[in-house]
Amino acid sequence: MSYSKSLDCPCNKISITYKDFIEIDATFHQICSSDFVNMKWISYLFNEGYWSDYERRDIRVRGSAYFLFLSSVCEISRRTTNNAIEQFHNEIFINTKLISETEFNIQIENIILQFQKLTLTKFSRSLKLLRDIMNGNAFVSSYFLNCPIITTNGCSCGTQSDCIDSGGIYYDLTNNQVFAMPGLHIGCSVVETLLQSTFECLYNQKCIDLLLYYMRTVINRYPYQMNISAINSSVVSRFKTNTAIETIADELFIEEWKTNSYYSSFYNQCAPNYCSYQTQTDHYIIYTSSKILGLYGGLIVALRFIIPFITKIIFDILKRCQNNTITPNE
Repeated sequence: MSYSKSLDCPCNKISITYKDFIEIDATFHQICSSDFVNMKWISYLFNEGYWSDYERRDIRVRGSAYFLFLSSVCEISRRTTNNAIEQFHNEIFINTKLISETEFNIQIENIILQFQKLTLTKFSRSLKLLRDIMNGNAFVSSYFLNCPIITTNGCSCGTQSDCIDSGGIYYDLTNNQVFAMPGLHIGCSVVETLLQSTFECLYNQKCIDLLLYYMRTVINRYPYQMNISAINSSVVSRFKTNTAIETIADELFIEEWKTNSYYSSFYNQCAPNYCSYQTQTDHYIIYTSSKILGLYGGLIVALRFIIPFITKIIFDILKRCQNNTITPNE
């Protein structure tokens, strides 16, 4: 006999913090721990800081701002995630009675999914607000990225925020592109440039080596060539190499959420003093027997009234038959 549906085990402790039975952690995109967010690389790009010597779409000097912003977004993403996890762990799970392990797993899975969704939504909205403020106020870029207002492909930074040009290495201040860096899309601001670009070139060592080569050999050369390794393409990522950084940022640069919940820990915290249950006996046999006996009793009562009446009728019929008998003459 199963008592699971009627089992009632009141918790001795009805409010339990999530950290007592749930573990949450996150792993981040490897770009956030790569050499590309290191100050050594950022300083190398900045060089002597004479950005006016280069075309607005040239990665030299201005590129330091892109990667510095990338480093900041990575750090903010990590801090936001860790703060959200800490806050979640300190929140309280209220339950008046012990629940089954199946129900526990369903509830906790939904709670964790809601937490993850809310954390990502908050950050995405904050990032969108930043972009809307910058684009709405039409701030002049300190690197003159939105000057001239009309870009080379005819898009206007004055009316649109998604204007992009191909970035890379340019010869002096001319429109002559020497090397097009795959994935680098120069926008109307540092923020838009980063978010609309991809990590495509950074996954390819040949692409990086070519970039470094042209940085040293094209006019206004860099004094030395830095050694820097590409992102490890053999590491599994849920993002493709050509995924827009905006999409990755909206996901807080998180590659994977690691979650564990422990029913045994929840049980120990609940600490029920006793359990009670209700039983429901199967009365089918008794019910059937009582119905039969009831029917039998009813028949007896009915027959007590019917049999004398039927007997009287039979005797009356027999009597009439005797009176109507004809005797033949001799």
